[in-house]
Amino acid sequence: MAHFGYDYFIGKANCGEERQCRVCGSNCRATRNVFGPTGFASAMAKCFTLHDDFVCPHTDEAWHDQALRLAIAINETPSKRVADLMKADIEDLLRANLR
Repeated sequence: MAHFGYDYFIGKANCGEERQCRVCGSNCRATRNVFGPTGFASAMAKCFTLHDDFVCPHTDEAWHDQALRLAIAINETPSKRVADLMKADIEDLLRANLR
């Protein structure tokens, strides 16, 4: 499942920009000129806008989900040593799955 700000992004409509996944570094797939909500609040208010969606092509893969959970945990841990160990785990996952 995609996680906003890590492997899922929203941009201005037809902006021409590209985004890279913050988990694995892959170029995200862009869907241009999407008409719809851009978040939970806009969905509840039925407030639709034109925007671009960016999603990592590996989002639904188990290894990517594990790397995503590690990336989130790195941002939440106060320990630099623990964060360094988790970064090493992410690097191992990327080496094993991105060829």
